[in-house]
Amino acid sequence: MGDRAGEDQLAGFARGRHAAYLQAMALELPRDYANQEVTHLTLAYFAVAGLSLLRALDWVNRDDIAEWILSFQVHPEANDDFDSGQFYGFCGSRTTQYPSNSVKDPCHNGSHLASTYSALAILKIVGYDVLNIDSKSLLLSMRNLQQPDGSFMPTHIGAETDLRFVYCAAAICSMLKDWSGMDKEKAKEHIINCQSYDGGFGMVPGSESHGGGTFCAVAALYLMGFIQPDLASNLRESALIDVQLLLEWCLQRQAADGGFQGRRNKPSDTCYAFWIGGVLKMLGAYHLIDHTALREFLFTCQTDFGGFSKFPEKVLPDIYHSYYGLAAFSLLGEDGVEPMAQVLYYAVSALLGSGGHEAVYAAVEKPLQFAQTAAVMEILHGLVGLVRSPVSATIPQIGSRLFLTWGILWSFPETQSHILVTSLVISWSITEIIRYSFFGMKEALGFAPSWLLWLRYSTFMILYPIGILSEVGLIYFALPYMKASEKYYLKMPNKWNFSLDYFYTSAIAIGAYVPGGPHMFTYMLAQRKKALSKAKTA
Repeated sequence: MGDRAGEDQLAGFARGRHAAYLQAMALELPRDYANQEVTHLTLAYFAVAGLSLLRALDWVNRDDIAEWILSFQVHPEANDDFDSGQFYGFCGSRTTQYPSNSVKDPCHNGSHLASTYSALAILKIVGYDVLNIDSKSLLLSMRNLQQPDGSFMPTHIGAETDLRFVYCAAAICSMLKDWSGMDKEKAKEHIINCQSYDGGFGMVPGSESHGGGTFCAVAALYLMGFIQPDLASNLRESALIDVQLLLEWCLQRQAADGGFQGRRNKPSDTCYAFWIGGVLKMLGAYHLIDHTALREFLFTCQTDFGGFSKFPEKVLPDIYHSYYGLAAFSLLGEDGVEPMAQVLYYAVSALLGSGGHEAVYAAVEKPLQFAQTAAVMEILHGLVGLVRSPVSATIPQIGSRLFLTWGILWSFPETQSHILVTSLVISWSITEIIRYSFFGMKEALGFAPSWLLWLRYSTFMILYPIGILSEVGLIYFALPYMKASEKYYLKMPNKWNFSLDYFYTSAIAIGAYVPGGPHMFTYMLAQRKKALSKAKTA
């Protein structure tokens, strides 16, 4: 451990020291944490999730962690126990866990929403399929915790209700891919009622805006599908909350020292770099902050022992601020911290993650838009003779992708959660990875390996039909939203004496795929035959 911990210098991002600190915390907590024993699972989450951000999960035993976490779930003795009002989730500690034959007494069931959230998150991080747990009893009983106003209690024996537990409930449903555990509409109304006059969210209606409460509010709405993944859509379409005022409140939280404060007139604190930064990220506005100043602030909170402290230049770290410091660096895209990847990685990660196919577009939006827009250069290359591809074949291909990227997915957010987005992105991405690898090797080496040549001229037989069907399906799915919104309509009279009906134009585009798709497929088959025959005779 010592060698790995000393592999970096403290002058920069001390990845090795951070990993060593979190590994030590995962194995044995210092005595100063004894008074937090009832939240043991949450403390474990900070350690395991932090190691995951550092790509250092191999420093701990994942199977042992999963087995340990599963031992905390409380199970009902019979199906009729669901009417008892109890919650069958995860206990936060051995001190709140009782023998199974004692669970009939509600006071002997220590299940807690925050512990359940932490348990499921850890299981997903270490690679355990959370759909294998007893999710039915967990979700059915979780409804017992939701109050008439839409808020949640954390336990069935009574406690405070605030936005933390609404977020936990939404995250639990999202991770289990089953929303039967809560009434989303009631939860949404409760969250809306928590927005304050200044744009932020208080923990309960009528309370002061708070960074943690604001994150819980926005994250819960995001998970429930009530907030769009891009700023333009949120500003244009969100009638649920005052997004403009929320943005102003969040941006005002970045202080002169570069860090973020959780409330007005409070000092900057490491954790709010994530709480506030995460809100801006979900709203599509993270680019509006001063990244350089925030990064410099976070470095002042990095300790010699690894980990992060709450405030700058404190000697000792703590596990809570260490995790959120790393999470803030993750949002900033720090080298050595997850996640930084390209479109395909984002898509697959989102698909396998808690959001499923509904989270894919949000994960790939920016790199997808950049990659597909940059593909216009292929048309220019064909026009000036840099490549031999006929422009007549390139223009329809690039044009259809731009139309889907900007004219459908970006313009009509209702399409973004459709499962066809997943098949579209994956088919496009695999195709481009193979194509550009082929072109790159041809340019650099003067030839491409036979296996890459085969992939270049064979995989389209599967990927092209998938891509075409996904494109047509998404255009068709968007048609009702086009008609209802009348977006991009140009009606006469006007000075150009010209009209445009985007709905009928898109319907005609679908019709163009009927001859166009088979024509392109036939063209590519001919190219395949020509290329592979030439390779055999070479």
